[in-house]
Amino acid sequence: MGHSESAGIGVWIRKPWVQALLTVVVFAVIGGAFMLVEDRKDSTYWSGYVDAQRWVDDGGYTARGETIPNFCRDKALGRRTYERGCLDGARNALRPAR
Repeated sequence: MGHSESAGIGVWIRKPWVQALLTVVVFAVIGGAFMLVEDRKDSTYWSGYVDAQRWVDDGGYTARGETIPNFCRDKALGRRTYERGCLDGARNALRPAR
């Protein structure tokens, strides 16, 4: 009986639609795993991003002579996501408009 069960599985796996379904399932599982471990850009990130853009737009970067990393580190208070958003926002604000 065990032999016929394994033969049945082999027959199913050889079908193209089963292979396609298994491929989709595998990629969905891998994508789900990445989403769980990836650092998402949440409200803390965007808060830092906007704060830095305002700081640059208000002339804080040139007026105070403070570096972007120092400004972001001081504002972040240990929140790494906020600091990354702050750095991205400040650098984006300094880029020339296209």
